Amino acid sequence: MSKKTHEMAQRMLEEARDDVKHADQKASVLLAALGIGFGAVLGGQLSAGWDSSSLSACGQVLWWVGVAVAVLAVAASALAVWPRYRLDDRPKYGVTYWGHAAAFDDPHQLRTALEEQEVNSTARVAHQLWSLSHVVLKKYRFVRAALVMAATSGLLLGFAAVIVR
Repeated sequence: MSKKTHEMAQRMLEEARDDVKHADQKASVLLAALGIGFGAVLGGQLSAGWDSSSLSACGQVLWWVGVAVAVLAVAASALAVWPRYRLDDRPKYGVTYWGHAAAFDDPHQLRTALEEQEVNSTARVAHQLWSLSHVVLKKYRFVRAALVMAATSGLLLGFAAVIVR
């Protein structure tokens, strides 16, 4: 790769690192909001002695599907925050980031691998960009899924409450 290509890849890597932070922030806020929102709804219902049997059969189905989708929304937002790293691609690409270094049992093995592989700077940046871009994509997919499921859950729970016997 040319110097210009290397510099562009380096800038893209920095942008990907920023995107990981933004995705984590969005997912964390979403996870907190879902926890507070669904906790408030559940707490209010439990304190009022409400149970789903007061709903029609259709309302009960909508209610329980809505609850299941709400749980899935929380799980998706938690998965977006979940740290991701791979230790299994080191032999193919060389030691290119901290996760690869952590896979070694001792520092002497790491030093030997670094000396033997001598990964050039451009290859290192390219591998990090590729790996981190996949992480960013997964995080944003989980955030999007959580938002869609949370909205769906809210609609289902709302419709369930409207449908009376």
